[in-house]
Amino acid sequence: MNEPDIKRWTAKRKAALVKELIRGQTMIAEAARQHDLLPSEIEKWVEDAEAAMVNALRANPREVTELYEKKIEELQAAYGGAQSPKKIEPSSRPGRGLMHQVQAEMAQAGDRVSVSQLCRWFGVPRRTFYYRQVKHRPKVNEVLAGRIKQFIEQHSYAGYRTIAHNLGLNRNTVQRINQLKGWQVRQRSIGFRPRARSMPSEAASPNERWSTDMTRVWCGPNDRWSALSVVMDCHTREILG
Repeated sequence: MNEPDIKRWTAKRKAALVKELIRGQTMIAEAARQHDLLPSEIEKWVEDAEAAMVNALRANPREVTELYEKKIEELQAAYGGAQSPKKIEPSSRPGRGLMHQVQAEMAQAGDRVSVSQLCRWFGVPRRTFYYRQVKHRPKVNEVLAGRIKQFIEQHSYAGYRTIAHNLGLNRNTVQRINQLKGWQVRQRSIGFRPRARSMPSEAASPNERWSTDMTRVWCGPNDRWSALSVVMDCHTREILG
């Protein structure tokens, strides 16, 4: 039985594939399917080739070791100079903003670095870098909301504690529904407010001056709170009505 001819990816073969990609003769996804390679692996070859071309066109080309050490020093300086990217712990991995900053600074210096390369240096998966948290809209139990709405229409003064007590519901559930629906009782702001000027109420004879005041009186579980308005004669201090 004849064994299949396995061609190894030598430097010359990699360079030929990179040339085809640069000339636009093929795409990374197509080359990956054709040669059974990972797209990230081909991207790394292209990045290394671009870095090598930039270095070769310098007046004084640098050694490969010197280029690698330069990138490590830049990353350490951007991250605080405490540790190498290979030794960054998962709990202290940098955020997306820092990685973008490092990428921009290296691009200004003439070294183009892709997101894939940055993720490999910092030990961050690409899916973590591109992840965007989607906040779902909070759901409301419409059955409970209907009961609460009906109670509020009958008792407009009621807060979430009163509603929960009368309907036998959890206070936190009632408060959450009220917040989402905008049914909360608005309280007056606490602080200094201008008061009416106090004037002495004096009368020389009866029926010369009357005064009135209003308060709330508890009238039992059936009638609950009722308003009481009193009229008084300022001279005799007699309740007139």
